[in-house]
Amino acid sequence: MLGRLTFAALALAAAASAALAATTTIGDVSVNLPPPGGFCELSASNASDERMISTLTDLLGKSGNKLLGMSADCGQLADWRTAKRKLLDDFAQYQTPIAGIDKPASESVAQTCAVLRAQGEKILANQMPDIKARVESTLKQIKMNETNFLGVLAEDPDACYAALIQKIRTEAGTDKTQVTMFAVTIVKSRSVFVYRFAVYHNANTVNAVLAKIKVDVAALMAANR
Repeated sequence: MLGRLTFAALALAAAASAALAATTTIGDVSVNLPPPGGFCELSASNASDERMISTLTDLLGKSGNKLLGMSADCGQLADWRTAKRKLLDDFAQYQTPIAGIDKPASESVAQTCAVLRAQGEKILANQMPDIKARVESTLKQIKMNETNFLGVLAEDPDACYAALIQKIRTEAGTDKTQVTMFAVTIVKSRSVFVYRFAVYHNANTVNAVLAKIKVDVAALMAANR
C-alpha cells in the first residue's frame, strides 16, 4: 500500500500537471469527484493537459493505480497553460487501485490506517506525536530527490490521512520541498485515494494542508451520498 502511494507521489511530483474529469466510473460504479475550492479541473481537450494525461496514466499504471482526475489552483493553471509558469505548485488528485477497480474495497478505512500507522512507527521520527516536531526532524535527515514518510497524521470514520515530504529537483531546474498529503477512503464501496500537493514553506504547512484535505474528503463524501 505505502509503496504504491509513494510511487504515485514521486511520479506526480515530477510531472505536476494533468487530468481527467469531475465524474468518472470505478468499475461499474459512477463517482463524482469535486475539485477543491479555488481549484479548476484539467481537461483532456487541452493539448498540454492531454500530453500529461498520457504520461501520468502510464507512470501510475506501473505502480498499480489509476488516475481518476486532477485539478489545480485556478490561477496557477491558467498561467501554466499559457507558459507563464513552468510548474504547478498546488494541485489535487483522485486515484484508485487498479486491482480493486471491479470489486468492493478489501480493507476498511480503519484497517488500512492501522497498516499505515505500523509502517510509520518503524521510523523514529514518526513516534513524535507533534506534527511540527515530526516534520522538522524529518527535514534534517532528508536529502535532495528523497522522499520520507511522515506517517499517519489523522483518522476519522471517513478517511485515514497520511503524508510524505520530498526534496526534489524539478524539470524546470529548480529545487522544491513538497508536501504530499493523501487520504485513503471508500466511496460507494470502492477504494479512493485523495491527494493534495503543496510547497513546504514552514512548520505550519503540513497542518494547513491536512486541514484542506479534510475539507476535500468531506466534499467528496457529500457529492456521492
